[in-house]
Amino acid sequence: MKKILIVEDNRLERRLLIHILTDAFGSQVFVVHANDGDEALEILSKTIFDLVITDLVMPKIEGIELIRKIKQQFREIIHIIAVSGKNPYYLYLAKNMGIQGIFTKPLDKDKFLFTIGKLLNIESKQSISIL
Repeated sequence: MKKILIVEDNRLERRLLIHILTDAFGSQVFVVHANDGDEALEILSKTIFDLVITDLVMPKIEGIELIRKIKQQFREIIHIIAVSGKNPYYLYLAKNMGIQGIFTKPLDKDKFLFTIGKLLNIESKQSISIL
């Protein structure tokens, strides 16, 4: 089972991400969520995750700072994906930090699930077609 941490301050978007992942990957994934970067760092200090999916614009610790801290403090986390609907420059910065994926909101669900499946070497229960 792959462990995924979702870091998203918007409750509805967080619930949507959880639903998309559990619906697509079922028992292959265990999804945990954090409301902001501070909470994410606390969770990461107690559990090793295979993937962190983080929003970039959040209160307290923003996504760019969270990515930097993850890369410094939690080297065992292999994959990070950034999601943002605010400023494309944040996605550019995140990508240059060596993360594995960037996505704009609203998400392209098929590409999002395809990327996660490829990174974690798991298959979706849904049919995904990438052109």
